[in-house]
Amino acid sequence: MRLVSTAALLCAIALPAAAQTRGEAEAVRRLNDPMVQEGVAMAMSALAGIVLDTKVGPLARYADPDADIRPSDTLRDVERRRDPHFEAKLHARTRRAVGAVGAVTSDALAMSAELARTADRLRDALAPLQGAIEAYSEDN
Repeated sequence: MRLVSTAALLCAIALPAAAQTRGEAEAVRRLNDPMVQEGVAMAMSALAGIVLDTKVGPLARYADPDADIRPSDTLRDVERRRDPHFEAKLHARTRRAVGAVGAVTSDALAMSAELARTADRLRDALAPLQGAIEAYSEDN
């Protein structure tokens, strides 16, 4: 019974996946492109930069007295004191994350074709059983 349930689940997954378009395949290819990964990382770094420029100094008195937050500090100032290379690390982690998404998406797209083939084989294998059930139902 578990095999049938698993097969049914795989078929349900495969049907939408089998409807992949060329545009989706192109998007996957781009996610694996190092230039696109760098572009996304740069965009994320720019967005992070906007947040990092937020002045947090006025809230310093509510922070830990040992936190070394000065009245004119931004989030960038605070983070830079903790780790002088935090921005480069953030950029590198973002780029790796985009690469990982590209790899996972590529693998999922490749797997979707295999799942569609399995669903077709299961459908073909179950067709005689369905016919027998229908014939039995008509006789009774």
